[in-house]
Amino acid sequence: MKTILLIMVISFSYAQTLSIDEAVRVALENKAAITSAQKDVDIARLNSYSSASLLLPSINASNSFRETTYGNSFVSGGETYSGGFSLSQSLFNFGGKVNSVRQSNNTYLISKIQKRETSARVILNVYTFYYQFLKNSELFEIAKEDLALSQKQLDLVKQQFDLGAVSRTDYLKASVRFGTAKSTLLNRELSKNNSLKNLRNSMGLIGKDIEIKMPKNVEISLIIPSFDEAYQIMLNNSPSLNILDKRITSAKINVKQNWASSLPSLNMSLGYNATSSEQLTKQYFEDNYIKSANLTLSIPIFSGFRNRNDIKISKLQLSQSESSYNTAIKDSQVELSTLINRLKNYEELIPIQEEVLLSAEEDLKLALQKYELGSADILELLNAQLAVIQASSSLVNTKYDAAIELASLDNLIGTLDKKYE
Repeated sequence: MKTILLIMVISFSYAQTLSIDEAVRVALENKAAITSAQKDVDIARLNSYSSASLLLPSINASNSFRETTYGNSFVSGGETYSGGFSLSQSLFNFGGKVNSVRQSNNTYLISKIQKRETSARVILNVYTFYYQFLKNSELFEIAKEDLALSQKQLDLVKQQFDLGAVSRTDYLKASVRFGTAKSTLLNRELSKNNSLKNLRNSMGLIGKDIEIKMPKNVEISLIIPSFDEAYQIMLNNSPSLNILDKRITSAKINVKQNWASSLPSLNMSLGYNATSSEQLTKQYFEDNYIKSANLTLSIPIFSGFRNRNDIKISKLQLSQSESSYNTAIKDSQVELSTLINRLKNYEELIPIQEEVLLSAEEDLKLALQKYELGSADILELLNAQLAVIQASSSLVNTKYDAAIELASLDNLIGTLDKKYE
């Protein structure tokens, strides 16, 4: 099977930190949704085994006793013993039973694909919340640095204000800057804590006293496929599209089943039976058994138009299934194109934002030197500080949004769960 070149290179600053692959494997072992999906697969498999028995003959053994009385009077010879064996087999019904087996097997295949879809959804959630937590963690660290810088700047301006070197306006601006930085830090701390809870939930760790240690430094490298390459892989691997395709198969089988129910069927039955007024013995059965053979041709003549309506309904359901599949293909094409375009945009944005951050940091150094020499006012310095914070935050947001989009693309084309099989 052709695989897509979607590479995400991750380097960690600590060897004991939780990698994305480890987080996914924890989720696959703990999420109840996957356990439930596996039970659906097991049930469907057992149903397919049961359906296969429709093609085999049915064999039964019987043994009975009957006593006849009239009122309180016992009737001589009123005791009857009977026993025997019977075999029945459907010989021909225009593929009705064969199609029942095929339908059951197709349902089993759908349940397996649905489990894949459930697993892929769990994995995508882990990827999403993993990178959201890393993003919020880095943004929180940026806010901490900004608050420390704002505190330092406020202290410096207060000293200068107390000495009469700067105006009250400069002191108020520094105070506002410090208050804004403190508010940002509180908000980002909340986002970080919430994203950690979401990550633990996606891994199935809610209610479990298991500590996880996350990496601090992450580098992401994107290799983006062409639309045509990704589209072909999606057609072959996408669980949602494969399910819709199998439902078309199911609808086609249903049409054949309804046709078969309106056509003649041929059945055979064989029987070996014996009846006696005394307890049956093996010798008596061998000497007195009655052998019977029946060949039954059943021809449906009229069923109140039920068969005709069932055929029409099954054809409409087939048309619905085909329409749903075609609509899903078109929607997936649009979503695929959108994801690839976003990733290409991120690929161009990340190096630009890295350059912007470097420039902003250099500009801040110059602004700080000029302010200390008295050749720049507080507003110029605050603007330079704000530019660094904004550039750092934009780069972090873009980097992790790109990682999440990459996982979404991998999920859309049906390869996200493949490496965890």
